[in-house]
Amino acid sequence: MSLLLAGCTTDPEPTRLDGTDQIVEPAVSSAPPPGPEFDLARRSLAGPLLTRDGKYQARLVGDWVVVSTADGTEFDRFGIGTESVRINMDFSPDGRYLAVGLSDSMVLYDFTTKDPTALPLPEEVKRPDGDPRPSTGQLRFSADSGHLVVELFDERNNSRYWLHDLRSRRQIVSPLPPNIEVPSDPGVILYVTGLAVVNGGKRVVIAGQGGFLVWAPDDRAFQWRPCACGSTLTSAVDRQAQHVAFLTLDDEVVLWDPGPPREVGHWKVPALASGAKPAVNPTELKFTEDGGWLLAGPEYGHV
Repeated sequence: MSLLLAGCTTDPEPTRLDGTDQIVEPAVSSAPPPGPEFDLARRSLAGPLLTRDGKYQARLVGDWVVVSTADGTEFDRFGIGTESVRINMDFSPDGRYLAVGLSDSMVLYDFTTKDPTALPLPEEVKRPDGDPRPSTGQLRFSADSGHLVVELFDERNNSRYWLHDLRSRRQIVSPLPPNIEVPSDPGVILYVTGLAVVNGGKRVVIAGQGGFLVWAPDDRAFQWRPCACGSTLTSAVDRQAQHVAFLTLDDEVVLWDPGPPREVGHWKVPALASGAKPAVNPTELKFTEDGGWLLAGPEYGHV
């Protein structure tokens, strides 16, 4: 298994933003660094969603979400009412909740009670029958498991965002973000590939193609930050919102600190050896839960 490993803990050189900053050619190793955080991220690139301690996994089977133990024994299941090719899910880091995004609601499954609670989409985003309606997209728990942010995907506009305080049960729905012109695809809506909610629910970072949004729910303000890295395949943000990473069409990984925003890393993806399997370049990015490593790979676990 080939490895593209990017450690995210060293102090970077200042970014010159003039096209002359150094591109690092990473060494390719055959052995990943030890540790459960890295192994969890590697396994999740190729398999079902896993809890942080690795005890439980969740996957979609027909119109059921099936929760199993690490050895594959079924723990519980609940129906979602319709078969779907893909739904978004996230476990809370403390292992108490599983959030599942559906077309017309979000299900919050509580491991302590085995109770799945369906939360309908907020009234302010619903439209009359016959009009395209928003649906849940990306969703993410905060690192302390106290908040959950849900993308409300809208095929006509940029997404709005639905923030849940899981302790007080308070909910906030964002306004529409400002118009965003993505240089590689002007005039289209922002395609979101990752979320993070931090600072006790006071800050949400939204990774998309060509840049990232920062939302401050208390004052309803959005800030758009382009990555200035050209056309991108995908992006990701770690759960602590320390870094946003972009994978470009030029096989480069560009790393940003979202606040105060600055580019902090720029790597060339190493070419795969002839005959390597799978012989494809990375198509997705994933941070380890602690934010210390960035993994890149396609479906089947090449990282």
